[in-house]
Amino acid sequence: MKNLFITVFLVMVVLTFSVPIFIPQEVPYLTKLQLIITALITLLIPFLLLSLIISALITRHLHIQLERMNIGGINLLFKQPDRIFLNSVQTFLETKRTLYKVDKELDNFNETLDSYFETYQFFKKEMMILDLKKDEQKKLYDLSSKIIAKLNLFLTTYQNNYRRWYKNTIDENKITIFEGGNEKELNKNPHMMRIGELQTYYYDYDEILKGFESVNTFFRKEVNSTLKVDINKWEDE
Repeated sequence: MKNLFITVFLVMVVLTFSVPIFIPQEVPYLTKLQLIITALITLLIPFLLLSLIISALITRHLHIQLERMNIGGINLLFKQPDRIFLNSVQTFLETKRTLYKVDKELDNFNETLDSYFETYQFFKKEMMILDLKKDEQKKLYDLSSKIIAKLNLFLTTYQNNYRRWYKNTIDENKITIFEGGNEKELNKNPHMMRIGELQTYYYDYDEILKGFESVNTFFRKEVNSTLKVDINKWEDE
C-alpha cells in the first residue's frame, strides 16, 4: 500500500510539472508558474486529500457513515428509507419530552408550542422519503400522517389564543382576568412570577391542559409503540 501510494504520488507530481510543456507558448495571460499552481490545485491537492482519507479508512483511523445526500434538491439514499426514517425520528424525539409529558409547573407553554410546531414540520419533511408501495414504509407514513394531524389540530385550537395572551401579558407586564363579564387587573407583576403560576391566569388554562394531555397520551401509547423512545428517563422529572 505504501509503495503504491508513493508511485501514484510521484506520477501526479510529474504530471503536475509537465502541464506547461503541453500548453502553447502563445497562450495569453498564462505563465508557466500560473499553470503549475493551477495543476497543483486541481490535481495534486485533491489527490493528497483523497489519499489521506483512504489511508485512514484502511488503517481504521477514520469512520465515515453516510445515510443520505442532497444534490440539487434530489435525495440520494444510501440505506433503506425506513431505517433512515426510524433513526432520524428516534434521535429527534429523544429531545422532545413535552410531546410525552408536560410539566405544568415548570414548562413554558409558549416554548412547548414552538416544540410542537417544530415536530409538525419535521415529520412533514421526513415522511417524504418513505415508499408507499412497501407495507412497512406505508405504516410509518400513516403514523406520520396521524402525528401531523394530531399536532395540527392542537396548534390550530390553542396556539394563536395562547400566544396572543402570553405576549400581551409579558409586554404590558400585567395580568388581566374576567370577573362577571368585566376585565379586572390584578396587582401582580408577571416578570417576577414563576412560569407555572403565571400560566394559571390564562383564561383557557384548563382547556389547554386537556389538549396537552391528549397529545401526551397519543405519543406515549400510539406513537411510542412504533417509534421506540426511552420515555422512562422522564418519569422521575
